Amino acid sequence: MSEYMTIAGIVQFPPRERQAGGKQVRDVLIRAIGDNKNYSITVWPENGDITINKGDFLVADGKYSSSVGQNKEGAQVTYHNLSSNTIFRLDGSNTGSAAPTPAAAPAAAASGDDFPF
Repeated sequence: MSEYMTIAGIVQFPPRERQAGGKQVRDVLIRAIGDNKNYSITVWPENGDITINKGDFLVADGKYSSSVGQNKEGAQVTYHNLSSNTIFRLDGSNTGSAAPTPAAAPAAAASGDDFPF
């Protein structure tokens, strides 16, 4: 039985390109909101017009799978994968600034006859 899910999170690295099923695809790693797991999202050519960069916020829907393997240190890990059907992206290039923006001075309070109620 296939499992489908929707996940949302921040893109952790620039996309990687590879061949899958005779098609050029992109793989994107996101850290999901809620469970804080990393998911590898396969972006198929049908979504090739969507630009994806490190730091973007993605919502992806598709077929989920997991596999158990070993990381570089030899520890057993579970890899989470999503073959996306639908992707929604928010540009992450404007994520904050180096200096805080000063707050605007409060407007003078109306009084007397100028006060509307």
